[in-house]
Amino acid sequence: MIRQLHYKYVNSKFGKQKNSTQFVYFILFGLILWFGIGMIFSSDEVVENPVPEIVSVNVERLSEKNIVSDILIYGHTEASEKVDLKVRTSGIVEKINKKKGQYVKKGDIILTIKMEDRGAKLLAAQSAKDKAEIEFNTAKSLLANDLISKVDFVSNEANYKTAKVNLDQIVLDIEHTTLRAPFDGVINELNVEEGSYVSMAENVGVFLNLNPVKISAEVPEKYVSRINKGVVAGVDLSNKMKVDALLTYVASIANTSTRTFSIELEAENKNNKIVEGLTAEIRLPLDTIPATKLTVSSCLTFGDDGSVGVKTVNDENKVEFYPIEIIKEEKDGLWVSGLPKTANVIVAGGEFVSVGEVVDPKFPKQLNTETTEIIDNNEQQ
Repeated sequence: MIRQLHYKYVNSKFGKQKNSTQFVYFILFGLILWFGIGMIFSSDEVVENPVPEIVSVNVERLSEKNIVSDILIYGHTEASEKVDLKVRTSGIVEKINKKKGQYVKKGDIILTIKMEDRGAKLLAAQSAKDKAEIEFNTAKSLLANDLISKVDFVSNEANYKTAKVNLDQIVLDIEHTTLRAPFDGVINELNVEEGSYVSMAENVGVFLNLNPVKISAEVPEKYVSRINKGVVAGVDLSNKMKVDALLTYVASIANTSTRTFSIELEAENKNNKIVEGLTAEIRLPLDTIPATKLTVSSCLTFGDDGSVGVKTVNDENKVEFYPIEIIKEEKDGLWVSGLPKTANVIVAGGEFVSVGEVVDPKFPKQLNTETTEIIDNNEQQ
């Protein structure tokens, strides 16, 4: 190609001029020299990789503590005692002494049944018993003197015992004409009226004891081994009342359909303001376990496998991820397990760094010092 250029140039009007050939070679030499110098300098140039910028993150040093863990379960209130009011004799209701919904003491009369002929039966039974007793005592004297046969003595003894039983039965029947409260409690139902006839063993109402009030609930099977009877649980009721309840019962057999265990708690209810059937939110204490308190819930993040955890900074300033389990929630933070006994938890900036990345950790004291220095410098300027 160079020869072609030279030929064209020589045959041109410029090439026919004096020293034209020398001029072409001079330009060609300059071009070769320029490309050569460029190749030398380009081969000597060293391309350096850019140094990555180290990201600063805010870190808190947190230590593990032993806390009483708890679970939140739901239940309902019940009467600690509940019985059906049943009459134990037949007759007409003579008087109703207490009303439905009224609080009564143990032994108070709720209603009475008319005596009718029970008084006469009592007198007859008493007379028959006295007569049989005299005959029995006489028979004993005669038997001692061999004046009566053994058969006659046994017959007199049997008559006396029968008369005594008959008297006891009529006395007991008279006592049953009075229906009394079996314990301190409330008449929840009373479905008879004065003048109505009742039969023996007829259910005439329901009687409750609401002090203490019982709170029933179900506990998942994974927690039952961590529950101890005698612990006190905080309970929030649907009527806005808050009470403390004592755990008194834990079932030994699981519910086959739900795989849960029944528990019962008792709470004081002096004024009977807690009624049966209220929904109860129960904060039930479990065993003592080590946990770490996170005061900043925004530090929670997700791992590559989708697990919930937090990012920390190790001694080499590298980011690490620890999956955690939330043990307890409080107004000022979360108690979690799964972290080392002492951990530098990233509380701000964790979303901008990856596991294994080297970071510049800023602790609270360090941040306060740097802020003070900036203020001082600004004031001096």
